[in-house]
Amino acid sequence: MRKRLLGSVIHAGAVLDLFTPQMRQWGITEIAAELGISKSSTHALVTSLTEIGLLEREDSRRVRLGHKMLGFGETVLAGSEVFNSMRDLLNELMQKMGRSVYLAVKEGKNIVYVNRLQGSSAVPASLGSATSTLPPHASAAGKILLAHQTQDDIRRIVDSQGLKRFTKMTLTSELALAQELNVVKRQGYALSNGEFVSDLYCVAAPVRDHNNQVVAAMGIGATAADFEFSQAALIKEVVRAANVASRAQGWHP
Repeated sequence: MRKRLLGSVIHAGAVLDLFTPQMRQWGITEIAAELGISKSSTHALVTSLTEIGLLEREDSRRVRLGHKMLGFGETVLAGSEVFNSMRDLLNELMQKMGRSVYLAVKEGKNIVYVNRLQGSSAVPASLGSATSTLPPHASAAGKILLAHQTQDDIRRIVDSQGLKRFTKMTLTSELALAQELNVVKRQGYALSNGEFVSDLYCVAAPVRDHNNQVVAAMGIGATAADFEFSQAALIKEVVRAANVASRAQGWHP
């Protein structure tokens, strides 16, 4: 009985892990095929997850993540040491530059905002809200967090998420992405030049812990016109703020 219950919990977690920015809705048949379990077992899992609010019905055939997941996200963030220790730094960066700033982390195969502050300068709303997700290959934060993964981890994430085209600037070639990640790792920051949203330009830098591991990406967003005018200053300040945050985590260059 205990073994069967544990298996059900693992399968339920696997179902929830399927939902990404690129695949926000799933059908029973698709879930069953992806996880390699029967349609009847999948139906039972989806029904249970829907009853407790972790999934919601999109229509009679498909489901999406339920709003209850947001509550879990907020609870996790409120107790996150990384989140709490960097809140003041984000606010300082926003006040100094007048732009929207954010902190993102890798959560499984997803890139997730853990905080976002809206600056005084206009920026496309699609920068997202706190707890929303980002495409790894088409966002500055995603590139930072991908660049510091192992090749096997990068392959798993790319295979899972795909390289969906969002704009004409999106990198959709694995070779182009690999070259970009090498540049990111070498220069110490990443750019997203209208790759996720046409008029959204971002720069992000890595936040490291005491083991020199990248634990988050700190970034700032601007419109295309604003970014062209102030790119150098934005890069300098984001890298500076991320380094301050890293030192607070015990990192030593």
